[in-house]
Parts: sequence; structure tokens; C-alpha cells
Amino acid sequence: MNHSSHNFPYTLVGMPRNLYVIAIFLLAFAGARVEATNANHASAPAVSVEKLTTASAQSKIHMILKALQQRGTTLHNFQAHLVVQVHHLRTDEKDMNIGHIWYQRSHGKTRFDIRFNMLVVDGAIAKRHADHDIVFDGHWLIDRNGSAKIFRKIEIAPPGKKFNPLRLGQGPIPIPIGQKPSDVQKEFHIQLLKNKKMPPHTVGLKLIPRDKSAFTFVEVDFWINTRTWLPVKIIRTDPDGTPTTARLSKIVINKTMRHDFHLSPPGSGWTVVVKHYQYR
Repeated sequence: MNHSSHNFPYTLVGMPRNLYVIAIFLLAFAGARVEATNANHASAPAVSVEKLTTASAQSKIHMILKALQQRGTTLHNFQAHLVVQVHHLRTDEKDMNIGHIWYQRSHGKTRFDIRFNMLVVDGAIAKRHADHDIVFDGHWLIDRNGSAKIFRKIEIAPPGKKFNPLRLGQGPIPIPIGQKPSDVQKEFHIQLLKNKKMPPHTVGLKLIPRDKSAFTFVEVDFWINTRTWLPVKIIRTDPDGTPTTARLSKIVINKTMRHDFHLSPPGSGWTVVVKHYQYR
């Protein structure tokens, strides 16, 4: 397997760093492998809290990774409140996008909609009605910024082919959901996160690439809710030290979803950028 990040099949040209990170995060969710077609979609993996509490560090890491693998067999859809913040260390400025996620996987096709409706810069509201959507329809990733009147459309897979799931080592952010623990540990040094301020029913993992040249980040921290076995907080740290933090709350899993994933086409006066699949 070639693990170079240069093989990532597309570039989200012009997308702000914070939106880029969460888009790639959800594309990696789109690549989570479904290993049991008859799984109970309403249930999360059953992991003993007592065993997690008393197990050694390595055993605990394995149990967490195993539960995340099993979560990939039951995740059908979810929606959540989303806050994405990037901390620009050079200027000490913090940009925060606030919105909602809808994610759906059905009949082998994955789609999601990230809708941001507020932009906050250093604690002050910069845009109250941001009108910004990032939508993946199973083939195309669309970044529609209504405030700036910019419409970007990026083809993720070759024409006529289904989306090739992002495996560990092939994208900017690794998502352990649906992945074999041995595959995750082969690619990353894994540590338990210890934080006294960590909310109840939460465990944390730090993933550090074994091959630093193969990834566009130096580490990723995950805070995972042990009732849903979904990440509730993710911090990606770039080589320049810049941290981007995504927080998910009010998560609703595997309930009837009637969200409209369709985006209206751009009108007159819009800047339109279309990027077709780039063969490597």
C-alpha cells in the first residue's frame, strides 16, 4: 500500500483550513467500512465500562479501537451541532464556524451536508447568516459559499465509478471507525489521552504517524463518547503547529432523516470553479 499523502486524489482549492479539515473528516467517515450487512443499526458496540477502567493502557487502546471498528458496522446516519475552530498561532486569531452536520449512508452510497450559519472571529460575530454549505453527494464535493457567491465543485472519484473509501494512510485525517485495530496500529503510534476535564463517558486517543512524511499533520487527538462510539471532539495539529478543533454535540444517530441534500445551482454573478478527478 502506498501511504503518501501526495496520492490523495483531489485538492480542495481555496477552501479555508477549518472547513477543509471537517470536510475531509466526513469524507473519511464516508470511507468507513461496513463489515456486517445485517447489523442492528440502532445499537452501539457493547463495551464494559469496568473493563475499560481496570484494563492496562495497551488493552484499553485495543478495546477502544475494536469498539470503533464495530461502530462502522452499525452507523447508518447521524446529525449533530458542529463547531469548527482554527487558531492562527502567528496572529493569535481564532476563527470559529458554527453550524450543523447531516450524514447518511444507504445502499452503498454516502452523502453529507455541513451547513454553517455563523462565523465568529475572536469572540465577535462576523457573520450571523453565513449561508455556507459543504455537500458530498457520493461523487462530487460541493463548497457553496452564498455570502461570497463562490461555488466550488470537486470530483472525488473517476467518472462512472463509486467513491473509493479513504483508507488509513491515504487522507489528511485518519478515522479509526470501521478499521481493523491492527491496521490502525500499523500506521500510528497510539496513546491514551488523560485529561481531568474530560466529560463523563469519554475516552481519548492520540494518533501520531509512524511515517511523518506520509501525512499532512503531525498528530490527531480524538475524544470519543463511549455510549455512541462517535468522536465528539477532534484536534488536528499541522506541521506549523496550527491546531484545528472540531466539536460535535447534540448527536442524533440512526433516526429517520428527511434532510434535503440538494443544493440550488449558482445564479448570475457567482464565481464557479469545477475540478474534475485528477488521475495520479
